[in-house]
Order: sequence, then C-alpha cells, then structure tokens
Amino acid sequence: MTDNKTNQRYRANGTALEMKSGITPSLLSISLFLLTATVAIPARLSAQQHGNVVHIAFTAQRWHASSTVEPSDSQFVTKEGFPDGLLILKQGSVVLDNLSFADGVIEFDMKPIAEDMSGIQFRTQGPPELRNAEEFYIRSSVDCRASDDCVQYAPVINGFMLWNFYPQYQTRAFVLDGWNHIKLVISGQRMNVYLNQQLEPALAVGELEGKSRAGGIELQGPAYFANFTVRPRDTGGLSAQPLPDPVRKDLNIVRKWRLGPLTNWNRRDVKYSDKPSSSLAWKVVMAERFGVVNLNREFTLSQRPPLITWMQTTVTSDRDQVAHVSLAWLGQAWIFVNGQFVSSAKNFYYPSAERRNPDGRLSFENGSFDLPLRHGTNEIVISAFNSIHDDPTKLNRYGWGLGMRFDSVAGVHFEK
Repeated sequence: MTDNKTNQRYRANGTALEMKSGITPSLLSISLFLLTATVAIPARLSAQQHGNVVHIAFTAQRWHASSTVEPSDSQFVTKEGFPDGLLILKQGSVVLDNLSFADGVIEFDMKPIAEDMSGIQFRTQGPPELRNAEEFYIRSSVDCRASDDCVQYAPVINGFMLWNFYPQYQTRAFVLDGWNHIKLVISGQRMNVYLNQQLEPALAVGELEGKSRAGGIELQGPAYFANFTVRPRDTGGLSAQPLPDPVRKDLNIVRKWRLGPLTNWNRRDVKYSDKPSSSLAWKVVMAERFGVVNLNREFTLSQRPPLITWMQTTVTSDRDQVAHVSLAWLGQAWIFVNGQFVSSAKNFYYPSAERRNPDGRLSFENGSFDLPLRHGTNEIVISAFNSIHDDPTKLNRYGWGLGMRFDSVAGVHFEK
C-alpha cells in the first residue's frame, strides 16, 4: 500500500468457464451481421459514437493531464493495431474533456507499468482537495492474484480517498501480468466490475458510497491505456437501487452518535477533561452501511482539521454489568465511560506493527474491550486521532470513521 495510490480470472466463485468450439447456424448469422455492421462503420474520429458506443481516442485534444502531472509523465502515441491511440501515463492522472458520465458502461484496456494502484475515477466533481468521485483500481504487484486486495473500489468523499474504510469492496482477482480488459457497469448506486471478458463480475459493489451522481472521468497511472469506450445509459439491466445493508437487522450495533467539535492533539494521552464543552455545537450522526459512522462526510480535506475527533452516545442498562464490545476505528482511539478512562488502542497502517486486523482497514475485527455499565444511563465518549500514520504532522487524506457493536444487548438500550 502506498500513500498515492491494487492469466485471466475465470469466475468470481472460482469455477472455470467452459469454452466450447464449433459454429452453429445462429452463431453464423450473428457473425455475418457483425461483419456487415463493421463494414458500414466510417473511420473513427477522436470521439465518435457508433450506435450507443462512444470511442474516445487517446489524443491531447480529448484528454489533459492533471495539475500534478509533469508534461513528460503523460504521452499520447500512435501504434499499429491501436486505431484510437495509446496513453502512456507514468504517474498521476489524465482528465477526459467534455464528457459528463452518470450511468452506463465504461470499458478500457490497461497495462500497469509499476507496483502501484492504477485505474479510473468516474463521476468526479470538484478540485482534488474537495473531490467527490468513485474509484476503481488494480493493486499491481507480483502477489496481486493471491492477495485479498488485488482489485478494489473506493469512494472519494470531500477530498478523502477511502481505500482503508471498506474492506468489503476489495477482493482477489486473476489479473494478467500484461494488458487487462476492464469493464465497469454503473447503474445508480450499484456497480459490477468485469475483468478480461469474464461472464461473472470480479467485483460487485452493492452500494456506491460517493456523494456525486454524475461527473467527469480520470485515468490514473502508472500504466498504459488503450481502447477506451463509453456506452451512456446502458446499464445491462443492473438495478439502480443499492443492495440491502448486510447488517441492517443487527440490533447490537450502536447507530446514533453525537459528533463534537474537533480539538488539537499534542501527542500525549487524551483525557476526559479534554472533551469539548457540551455547550458547543455537537451534531447527531448516524451509522450507515456496515454499521459504521463515515466521518469523511462531515469534513473536507481542504479544511485541514485539527487532529482529535469526539463522539458521544448514551446507553441505558437495567443493572450494573460489564458489557463486552467490538470497536471499529482508524488511527488511535481513547474510550471513556461516565467520565472514566476505560481503554486506548492503535490501528495505524504505518508502522505495520500497529495494523489491526483486517490489515489496517476499518472493521469490527479491529479490537474489543469491556465497558463497565452502571444501572441507569451511561455516557460513552470516544476520541480518535485519525490517520494512517502514527505521526500527527502528517495530514490524514484517507478513511475516517468509527463503529461500536455490543456482544449482547441483554438489559441494554441504545439511543434512538
């Protein structure tokens, strides 16, 4: 995993496709139809629509480099066998001009040229520090096909890129060592990703988490790109509605929190007395998909906020008891119950020794501890330093969130 951002897979479930030979009359008819249609197609222009398919050439007239890319880092070349040209992108990204994309199919070929995270952003809106978009990429490495984060979807929300927030949206994939054909089918809040002509999606996203519903397209290196096409509004029957949240019926998850003002951190242990005054603005925030609060929706990267987040909820218990809870968090967290310190723990990506399962991502697997509850109302306060680095001088640009789940809710009631 780097700061600047992962042989063909047969099927997502590991079952090989069976390729059958032979030409049937129906196949012959289809072939003749396709041949006739091909002959009738005029020469491609820099962006020409054939039916519902828009072929977009790799030329400087159609794409421009982002502000972070040096002129020598992106090159458009002409080569036999690639009538729409090739893009060589050594680093950074290039932006497609004059096309706003909402729903449909995006297809392209990509050959990573270094171990990094090459791919695409779509529905992009705003400058980088305020960016909202959806992103898909391949983590190109010698271990990609065997690793559970070989391919990944991550939203970009208010400038934050949430690669570490949704481990549910990454998976193994049988990625080729050279060129890979990528097909994205996007419909409303759903996306299916197909690799190398697979019949089943290599990655199915049950809910696109970004804020934008339409916007631009950017390609991200380091990689070669070719054969870029878009089929607007062709969703192939994929529903626009998100799949149900897999934990929507889990009554053990704390859903309602209050988010307090941010405060600075001077690298000492946080104390309950550091909590902002209740007379200051605290707002209600709710856990969303997978039972976690997405704090990236509450701030923007351009704000460069202070380092400590404060969240609070109340739990009512019908007796004195000790409740065991699982906590999902990123960075470092301090937990207080009724004004008393209970526990603190780290979940940083750097250094690797401080990564919690699963591999430094946000999950209820991150850790667990006991909460001493008294009979009646109990105040739970959590403060968190949010970063992938155990270093307060480094600005957090990535996932920022928290969630809590009780092992048992016997005799326990949460805020509604």
